[in-house]
Amino acid sequence: MLVSALVAPGAPALAAARESPVVPSYVPFTLFLLLEAVAVLASLLVFARRRPPASGALLLCSRCAWLHKRTEAFGRGADAVAVGALAFLVALPFVAAGYESGVTLTSIVLAASAVAAVLAAGAEADFLVRAAAARLWPHFTWSAEPTRIVGGGARWLGVIFALYLFEPRDAATAGTLGIGELLGGVGTRLVLDLPSTWTIYAAAAIIVVAQAVALSARWLVPLVFNSLPTTLAASREPHGTSA
Repeated sequence: MLVSALVAPGAPALAAARESPVVPSYVPFTLFLLLEAVAVLASLLVFARRRPPASGALLLCSRCAWLHKRTEAFGRGADAVAVGALAFLVALPFVAAGYESGVTLTSIVLAASAVAAVLAAGAEADFLVRAAAARLWPHFTWSAEPTRIVGGGARWLGVIFALYLFEPRDAATAGTLGIGELLGGVGTRLVLDLPSTWTIYAAAAIIVVAQAVALSARWLVPLVFNSLPTTLAASREPHGTSA
């Protein structure tokens, strides 16, 4: 259904489409910046309106509290960037289809629904993993903040996409054909409609970097400094020493 919605009937020949892309060169980059800005702004607004944590949820010494505050800022930024990049990867085929066959209210709603569905699927998977981890390690309470769950789902889905996209291929299937293999007819049509696919690879690479930053900020750095990972909330016992 998605393929038929994006591949317009009577499309020009592939060679002709390759010679004359229907999407202007500035559109993918502009769309990427717009969605990244929306994701970062939404993250800032949610964090600004967030209520203080419940008393006794996580007791930290002053040094660990200072460390968590700064590392979590990097983690939130990585989540927002990953959400924006994944939204771009989902929305781009619909934008290209709009240039090819025209923009309608139905196509706009379909694009927004697809972005929301992908983000929701990633968030649900992330939540289920956290719930399973809580059962396996009941001594810890895994953070269930909505922004962290949505961001975590976007990061993991984006990493899976990137692993396939950057998978080594032989000369016959190298380059932009990887997108066609991954997305089928939609990907083939997208490659032909765009003047360049560098924004797709850039968005996938940015998600990989965001994943590395988030994992380092929330796990590696706290453990290196003898603190708890910010993903965990320990039992109601003080942690660390007042320094």
